[in-house]
Amino acid sequence: MKKTIFLIAIFLSSCVLSTNAQNVSEKLLKDIVKIFNGKMTATDFTLLTSGGKSIQIKAYGEAPAQGVISRDNFIAFFTALCTEMIAGMKTDPNDKTVDLDDIIGKADIEINVYMAKSGIQIETITSAGPNRVTMQWSDLFK
Repeated sequence: MKKTIFLIAIFLSSCVLSTNAQNVSEKLLKDIVKIFNGKMTATDFTLLTSGGKSIQIKAYGEAPAQGVISRDNFIAFFTALCTEMIAGMKTDPNDKTVDLDDIIGKADIEINVYMAKSGIQIETITSAGPNRVTMQWSDLFK
């Protein structure tokens, strides 16, 4: 199951990479995960263009740096969840996503993924307000 999720995350991530060789090289050298104050964190910014509208999406992931989840699995879960959620926002096959270095102004949608010893919480914040889904790890692997 872990390998499947990781492979899906890698595949989906490669689908959204720019064809520009310099951008790819920069992305490959950039650290996704930061470790600070005992926590692993990752932040990603995406611009989704759909139906002539531009939507900025900020994705954030957080987990304890030790004893809960490995760095590899943290990256795999964070990437797979965010990529799938953003793909689900597309309404047309011609919709496009572009990675951003930072949000321009304020994000239209925020995706927050919190991983802890007991489980995972996925929070989405839109103009309609926050929505949270919390699951135990055992529920995720049934």
